[in-house]
Amino acid sequence: MKLQLNIVTPEKPVASEEVEEVTVPGINGEFGVLPQHTTFLTRLGEGPLTYRTGGKETTLRVSGGFCEVCEDRVTVLADQAVSG
Repeated sequence: MKLQLNIVTPEKPVASEEVEEVTVPGINGEFGVLPQHTTFLTRLGEGPLTYRTGGKETTLRVSGGFCEVCEDRVTVLADQAVSG
């Protein structure tokens, strides 16, 4: 199973991919998401957002905004998201 990951900033869509795992900097600390995760909504903190697909890991630096986690989908509405 995979998750649909969508990362969007006010300026543009940043990523839309099927991924195996996502690690997100929440306002209360980092959290990981795998398929079939419990649904929740949280504010984003500042730090690295990492996602893995096909053995490849990608990291973005995000800050501000919100993250919605659903059973098969993660949507990140970030104030800023840059590579690295």
